Amino acid sequence: MKLSAPRIHYVKVKRDRVGHCNICRNQTTLCWDHVPPQGGMEVTPVEQMTILQRLTAKENEKLYSISQNGVKFRTICTYCNNTLLGLKYDPVLNEFSIGVGRFLSTALEMPRIVEYEVRPNPLIRAIVGHMLAAKGDFERTTIDEKLRNFFNNESADFPTDLKMFYWVYPYSYIVAIRDVVMPAVRGNLETMGCFSILKYFPMAYLICDLDQYEGLDDLTFYYDKNPSKLAHIPINLKQVRHPQWPEIVDDTNFVVGGQSLKSAVFAMPKK
Repeated sequence: MKLSAPRIHYVKVKRDRVGHCNICRNQTTLCWDHVPPQGGMEVTPVEQMTILQRLTAKENEKLYSISQNGVKFRTICTYCNNTLLGLKYDPVLNEFSIGVGRFLSTALEMPRIVEYEVRPNPLIRAIVGHMLAAKGDFERTTIDEKLRNFFNNESADFPTDLKMFYWVYPYSYIVAIRDVVMPAVRGNLETMGCFSILKYFPMAYLICDLDQYEGLDDLTFYYDKNPSKLAHIPINLKQVRHPQWPEIVDDTNFVVGGQSLKSAVFAMPKK
C-alpha cells in the first residue's frame, strides 16, 4: 500500500556557498538541506521567525519572513545531503513520519499506545544528520563532535552520555533548536541539561545529556549497530504536549543559548 504524504511546511538558513560541512567537516561547496526532509512531507510556503522572537516578543512586535519552499539550511555538502541522508537514512525517517501521521489523522478510536515497526539505526542517524544540518554556523562543540563521529561511523554506538527522546507532535509548526541549556527538572534550578530539539508533524525529537527528561520515551534504547535490525517502537498517542513545549519560557523554565540560537527556527503555515 502506498503511503500518502501529509502536508507540512518549510524556512531558509544559509551560509556562504563554500564552507565546512556541518556533518563531514570537509571544506567544500554547501547545498540546501530540508529540515524536516522531503519525501515524507509536502513542501508548502511558511511564515518564519527566530526562536528568540517566538519566545520573547509581543505578538504585534514579531517579524515574520516568508519562505515559499520550506525550512532549509545551506550547511552540508552534496554527498552528506543526497547520498547519506537522502538515499540511505531519510527513507526510513519519512516512512516512520507518514506511518505515525496516519495514527494521528485517523477518525478511528486508537489505543493509548501503538507500536510501529522500524529500523532504529537509520531512523536515529537521519534525525542526527538533520540536527547537525540545522545549525547556521560550523562549530566544534563537544556534542557536535560526538554526533558527527557517530553519524560518520556506521559501526559506532550512539554516544553513551547522550539520549534521544521522542513524543507525538500533532501540530503543523516546525521548530529546530540547537544547543540550549534548560533545567533538567522544570521549576528546579539544581541541575541543567544541554538540549537540541527538532519538532514537526507527527513527531518531536530531543537530544540531551540527561538520562531522562519529563517522562519522555528514549529512542536510543532501541538502537542497534545492525542497520537492518527491526524494532517495535511504542508510540504514546495520548502523551501530547503543548506546541511550545519544552522550550517555552515561563515561571518554571528558562532557555540559555549561544551563537546557534541565531539560526534556531520557528515556522508555521503561511496565512
